[in-house]
Amino acid sequence: MRPLVISHAACGGHAPENTLAGIRKAIEIGSDAIEIDVQATADGVPVLMHDLTVDRTTNGSGAVAELNLKELRALDAGGEPPPTLADVLAETKGRVLLVMEIKQPGIEQAVASVVREGEALSDEMAWSFFPQALEGVRAAEPLVPCALLVGPELLPKWPAPVQTALRLGLQGVSAYHAGVTEELQRDCRRAGLALYCWTADSRRERTTRTACCRC
Repeated sequence: MRPLVISHAACGGHAPENTLAGIRKAIEIGSDAIEIDVQATADGVPVLMHDLTVDRTTNGSGAVAELNLKELRALDAGGEPPPTLADVLAETKGRVLLVMEIKQPGIEQAVASVVREGEALSDEMAWSFFPQALEGVRAAEPLVPCALLVGPELLPKWPAPVQTALRLGLQGVSAYHAGVTEELQRDCRRAGLALYCWTADSRRERTTRTACCRC
């Protein structure tokens, strides 16, 4: 079976990460889904940024949560300003699945409002390492499916992540690719949860993991 191909950080490696250029590139190369990282500005606008600060990926400095939208949009993130989530929905709605990684718990209502206003409820999914963020998304907008991100430090505690996902009413788990096994796949199937993996970039990694998960 062909796995679900999810482009990471919009299209990191082919374009500046978490930018509209990356979104367009991911669509151009035929990605099934596009993963982005979502935070909110000081004035509560959901925007794309992986790190808690803008230092690494822009020409500015400071915490995303301490910059207002006008200040953030004045920065250069590789030839363009960091986009808002609304900007991205205008590019992806009806074209590709958008996987929103919630990096900052507490922004769930703002994210849900943007998705509703963009009329994109059938095109979105939310992932997070923070169970409370996913619980917030499910409460704010039950039509947005959610998956719990599972890092290598939590894999030894398996099947606790499955139990957490079921308790929160989630639709899947997304596990660190090197720890994905057929046991994990069986557990998720038995629980009715989709299994995704992150981030299998090399050809060898993709070939190895294709047999046991949707990645």
